[in-house]
Amino acid sequence: MTTGRNNPTTCQIILKPRHAGEAKTINYYLELARERIPTYAGINFKDNELSIQGLGYDGRCAFCRYFRKSLKNRGLRFNSSCPFEVQDDTYAWRVKIGSAFFEQDFLENEEKYLVYLRRAENDPRDLEAQLALGVIHEYHGRFAQALTSYWAAHEVDPGDAFIKERLQDILALLQRILVPAGRC
Repeated sequence: MTTGRNNPTTCQIILKPRHAGEAKTINYYLELARERIPTYAGINFKDNELSIQGLGYDGRCAFCRYFRKSLKNRGLRFNSSCPFEVQDDTYAWRVKIGSAFFEQDFLENEEKYLVYLRRAENDPRDLEAQLALGVIHEYHGRFAQALTSYWAAHEVDPGDAFIKERLQDILALLQRILVPAGRC
């Protein structure tokens, strides 16, 4: 997959409500995702098709994953396609965050998250733990926590290009959220 850093891509979710109650539930979780996950992605919902267009690091991916997880947890039917998620040759899902791909199981494993959290608490200069926490937090749309972890990693290895990229992207997103439109 080749997508330029400034070329938006689109995630498509086709919803399949079986009755009006499910349609209302879908709308509820869509609004909940909009409230909980900050994003500057373009979100268009029409005729049970949701298109989310963005750059990935603009909160698009976290929004999409949060919404899909809500649907899945409620047993609501849908199909999705995302250019930032691919299956490798072992049929494991990989997710693109910044310029790297990570195993989805790694990003969603609560036990591994807690291990990295303990490691970072015990040794704030544990580069692997701080990077893992940054990626995991970003995946879940916890951008302030991701920023904190990436910054701790940056203090350990200030020359790492991936860390700089993630810091720049998250800071840009947070700046857009904090600065009202029309003000620079």
